[in-house]
Amino acid sequence: MINSSTKFFFRVLAILESLAGMMAPRENKNAVSRLGRPIKTLMVISLASLLALPSFAQDDFFGEDEFDIPPPGFSPPPPFDPNASPDGFDGGSRNEPIAPPPPGNDSGPRTNSNPRLDSSKRRQTKPKFSEAFPEEITNENFPDLIESFDYPNAEITDVVKAISELTGKNFIVDPNIRGKITIMAPTQITVAEAYKAFLSALAINNYTVVPYGKFLKIIPTRNAQRDSLEIYSGDYSPNTDQMITRIVHLRHITSTEMRKFLQRFVSNAGVFEVYEPTNTIIISDLGANINRITKIIDQIDNPGFEEQLEVLPIRHAKAEDIADLIDQIINKDDPSRSRSRRGSFRAGVPRFTAPGQSGTAQQAYSLVIPDERTNSIIIVGNKDGIKKIKDLVMKLDFNMPLDQNAGIHVYYVKHGEAKKLADTLNGITEKGKDNQNQPGPNTPPPAFSNPMGFGQDETTAGSLQGKNIKVSADETSNSLIITSPRQDYEVILNLLAKLDRPRDQVYVEAIIMEMSAEGSQDYGISYYNFIDGTNGLGRSGFSSGNFGTLSDIGASGAILGFANGGNVQINAGGSQVTVKSLTGFINFIKSTTKTNVLSTPQVLAYDNQEAQIEVGEEVPVGTNVTQGAATAQTSIQFRKATIRLKIKPYISPDSDRVRMEIDQAVDDISAKIPRAEQLRASAQGISTRTIKTMIAIPDQDTAVLGGLIRDLETEQTVKIPILGDIPLLGWLFKGQKTRKEKVNLFVFITPRILRNTEDTRQVLGKKLQDRIDFVKKEQSGEDQMGHYFEDARSQVEGTKQKQ
Repeated sequence: MINSSTKFFFRVLAILESLAGMMAPRENKNAVSRLGRPIKTLMVISLASLLALPSFAQDDFFGEDEFDIPPPGFSPPPPFDPNASPDGFDGGSRNEPIAPPPPGNDSGPRTNSNPRLDSSKRRQTKPKFSEAFPEEITNENFPDLIESFDYPNAEITDVVKAISELTGKNFIVDPNIRGKITIMAPTQITVAEAYKAFLSALAINNYTVVPYGKFLKIIPTRNAQRDSLEIYSGDYSPNTDQMITRIVHLRHITSTEMRKFLQRFVSNAGVFEVYEPTNTIIISDLGANINRITKIIDQIDNPGFEEQLEVLPIRHAKAEDIADLIDQIINKDDPSRSRSRRGSFRAGVPRFTAPGQSGTAQQAYSLVIPDERTNSIIIVGNKDGIKKIKDLVMKLDFNMPLDQNAGIHVYYVKHGEAKKLADTLNGITEKGKDNQNQPGPNTPPPAFSNPMGFGQDETTAGSLQGKNIKVSADETSNSLIITSPRQDYEVILNLLAKLDRPRDQVYVEAIIMEMSAEGSQDYGISYYNFIDGTNGLGRSGFSSGNFGTLSDIGASGAILGFANGGNVQINAGGSQVTVKSLTGFINFIKSTTKTNVLSTPQVLAYDNQEAQIEVGEEVPVGTNVTQGAATAQTSIQFRKATIRLKIKPYISPDSDRVRMEIDQAVDDISAKIPRAEQLRASAQGISTRTIKTMIAIPDQDTAVLGGLIRDLETEQTVKIPILGDIPLLGWLFKGQKTRKEKVNLFVFITPRILRNTEDTRQVLGKKLQDRIDFVKKEQSGEDQMGHYFEDARSQVEGTKQKQ
């Protein structure tokens, strides 16, 4: 073929001939013609030399045995791109991608849509060992035997050279490849077996071979992922220790689920990736390890676990309640898989069957979403799992009788406070919810029974089962509004029967008196009783003698011992005096000492509820004096000067004893308190004496609290009658005397338990009797109120006789 250089030389030759003919005379044309022939010859020789020069130059530069020219159509394999093709390339036609198999294809073996990727159909003729692909290196293709293949503790480069000479393969060794390997094969083996042993020895040292044209590169295994590995897809891959890439299409299990399970089987140098759009897994690892993984996949990726979706309408219940029940059933042994947010929950059960077990709803069940708008639940699972869940829903979603459905109930409180009862019941139901939502490990949700902690004889019948229980209080009508299922309402009624019952009361009588702590007086003790059939009082007693201290009273110390008709022995002037009642005891004290009864408060209080009595007045007290330009201004504040008694009784359920918190205080106007000079004319001082304690007293007995001593100053005017009253001159016949004495404060407290109306009538009858006795004693039996108290007493006694 004449190239452009040759054409150029011929054109130049034609131009020179034309110029020579035009310039020469006609007679010289023959001479020109004779001159042109040598020129033509010279130019042809030059042209031939130029044409031959490139061919010689190329032969001398490349040589004859340096490189083989690649066969037509050869091209190195492109780098793997999972986004471009999920299947990649096979060992034969590496530059042609294939389409993934259609979803849901579960018939026949795991094959490829492109037969060229099938290694068994790649080549029909027996290849040379130097040109064989990894899957073609078998004993059937290369049965030649070698006598021995012993390389004990040999350098890797020496073994590479020996295997290259034996197989004819070309190797490129990374300069960082160092180390020694040991291969011991003293008996005859085939060349294919020797090559596989060589690859295994490299893998032990974390090296592998990677194809590169007609060469094999030996590089570290950790770097092989970024190189051009052999890619296989289909039902075969080489069972050697050469690093390869295998693509597997899953049919029945998602690639994400498979990755969670198989990630542990990949070697340290291997890589496991998934491509979810085509449900494909891509593994790069040693061929022998990949074969092990694909065998596991063949056993796991079986029909029966395909996810399906179904919507179930709920007709007679709430979709969320049904979903909650399914959640408890599915995850009863693993609370960590229960609902994590409102409206949906993930069961998280295994997606494949364990050995020796069959697929069940619990194993295949994956997701349930309640839809409140349509009151339905959406189930995602396999066919068998959905069937079992549907059967469970059919058993749960049925029409309950009207009296068993959740409803609103009203309970009218009889004896307690609706607000407090509502708080108590809501606390019980909230605690029951917490126990059901947060059970202990491997513990099913407990039934909430005996919520009030009663004894064994007061155990509630049944237990709270539902979660949607709400109790509200209507304080206007003192009633409870209860929203709950019927069976839970029965349990709540049982609790209310134990909570809403009449409460015992305590009637407390107190006597607060001051007693002089100095000197003694003649005493006369008497106690009074109404004597039937007479118009007066029967009186008995004694006189003369000395009175001892109050601490001598009663063997039990502060408890006098009048309960249940008891008597008190008093040491009076060396004699023992028997006092039969608290009234006689008080009269005894008043007759033997200088006393001042400050108050006799009486209060009725519920068990475990505080009661208070306060009697007194507010007095002005000057607190500050401000000096002005002309006058002084005094700031006045009003302070209480009262007698205050605050009690809180607790009745012991197993005995007739009352435990009481007592807070008693007496405030007095005192002139002894130092005051500022400017306030002496207007200010008053307040002295306070307080007793705060807790004591236990038998029913109807009396306790004495005291020991609060203060100094009392009293001014007395001593005068001669008549003469001391004369104006001005009377000062000659009278004088003033200041008396100082110590005064002791005592508090007598007597509780009485009122358990029923009969106890109340007895207290009322006793108070009426005391009133009648007082009238007969102080007013000679003439009742200024007419027969009011007599009629009341008769009415009380008549009611008692009827009972």
